[in-house]
Amino acid sequence: MSEETTVELRLPASRQFLTVLSAVIAAVMERIENLTDRDIQSYNVQLAAHEICVNIVAHAYAENPINDIAIKLIVNSQHIRIEMKDTGQPFDPTSVPEPNLDEAQVHGYGLFLARELMDTVDYQSYSDHNLWILAKNFEF
Repeated sequence: MSEETTVELRLPASRQFLTVLSAVIAAVMERIENLTDRDIQSYNVQLAAHEICVNIVAHAYAENPINDIAIKLIVNSQHIRIEMKDTGQPFDPTSVPEPNLDEAQVHGYGLFLARELMDTVDYQSYSDHNLWILAKNFEF
C-alpha cells in the first residue's frame, strides 16, 4: 500500500460493534508490505482503538446505544492515523491518573494502554463534538 487510503465507518456506540473496528484495522494492516511482527503491530493498534472506543461508549455516551462513533482510518505504507468522533460528554484526559501497575485494579487502563501502544494519542473537545486522534508509525 504505497498510496494513502482512507476508510470511514460509523458504528453504533455499543461494545458489541467494536469487533467490526478491530476487523477493519486488521484488514487494512494486512495490506501493508514488509511490516515487522505484523500480528503484534496490528493487535496493538486494534487494542488502542478498542480501548478509546470503550471509553467513548462508557463515558461520553454513558452506555446509550442510540448514539454513534464516526471513525476514519487514514493509512499509507508508513503509518496509520485513526480519528474517532463522538457527540457525547466532553472529557479531560489530564484528569485520569496513571494506573498503579503494582496493584491490581479493574478500571483505568484504557487511556494508559492507548498511550503506550501508539505514537500519538490526542483528544480535542469542540462545541458540537469530541475528537480522538491516534497515530502509529509502522516498524519495518
